[in-house]
Amino acid sequence: MISAIKVLNSVTALGTDVSVGSDGIVNIASVETVDAYNVRGVSITVPRTEVSGVVVVTPTAADNLPYTFYINAFSMTTGLPKVINVSFNSGAGATATSIANQARAIINADTDLSVVASGTTTLILTAKPTQPFFVVGGALGNVDSYSNLPLSSTTPIATNIAATNNTGSGGVNGRSVRGSVAYLQNKYAYSANGNALTQNELALLTPGFFYTEVVISYISTTPSGSGAFKGEISTLEAVVLVRANSDGSTTYTTTNYNDLLGTYGTITGLQAGYRVEGALITGTAGALSGQTQTVTSGVLATTDGIISGDFLVSVTTPVVSRVISVLSNTTYVSSNTTALTSASTINGFKWRPLPL
Repeated sequence: MISAIKVLNSVTALGTDVSVGSDGIVNIASVETVDAYNVRGVSITVPRTEVSGVVVVTPTAADNLPYTFYINAFSMTTGLPKVINVSFNSGAGATATSIANQARAIINADTDLSVVASGTTTLILTAKPTQPFFVVGGALGNVDSYSNLPLSSTTPIATNIAATNNTGSGGVNGRSVRGSVAYLQNKYAYSANGNALTQNELALLTPGFFYTEVVISYISTTPSGSGAFKGEISTLEAVVLVRANSDGSTTYTTTNYNDLLGTYGTITGLQAGYRVEGALITGTAGALSGQTQTVTSGVLATTDGIISGDFLVSVTTPVVSRVISVLSNTTYVSSNTTALTSASTINGFKWRPLPL
């Protein structure tokens, strides 16, 4: 059961929107606090755009023979599964183009089908928007629009008919959208007249942007005096939707996004079973020799300072450096050979075991 939903259109520095305190209490975007001991899982679903699947059907020309196959797709009107059978006889002097034309005419006559046919000597089947998946098949086999086959591989699906979805042969692997405003409002049952849990927050989603979906699952014990059995354990979910970008790509443009969800972020750490504490480091980057990085102004060997496994991030031109070992209060061995940006603000992200 969902206990809370929070939309983050902006992210605070150092990952404080979702973080674990030294007492082991998880602050979930100020809408829920949970003992880290009770967290049972953290799922992170990054956004992506929809891609319409494409299957290429190749007929072998033969005169006066039956051609039969099916398309298992969806109705654009109802969204329910829909199957059509494509069956016809070739004529005298048949060519690949004439056979493909016969099939195209049958398929495109059904405008409710979630697949459209194009091409010349081949039959190019393309999924329509919002329904990226379908299957083409016959008596000998089938090909779907979402599983990539080996390069140039084709599958016989019926007599004199083969099909492929491989990108090297003109196919496209379909995929569904994730993280769009419409997707999230539909998933979490948004309605202008809906309940307060979803209505108030989901109305804050910014049109034209994609969001990373974070679900933190935890157990809770029913307190005494409630309507349920006392001591009953329930599994709850807190949902945090973090604005990522406007194009559904893997480049996240929201300021401080990586402080939450980057390789060093507080949510990423919680998912891996760590308490991540972000802190501004007073000091600037010095020289890098191989993988040995210096930092001015003794910033490493402070109380509960940076240790092996922590991250240092220079903010101005983002460079992420994981600490392999600390050599002194101003020198450490880095996980990479890219220097922290000189004179840049440096943030430290300390990865510590969750309190028991």
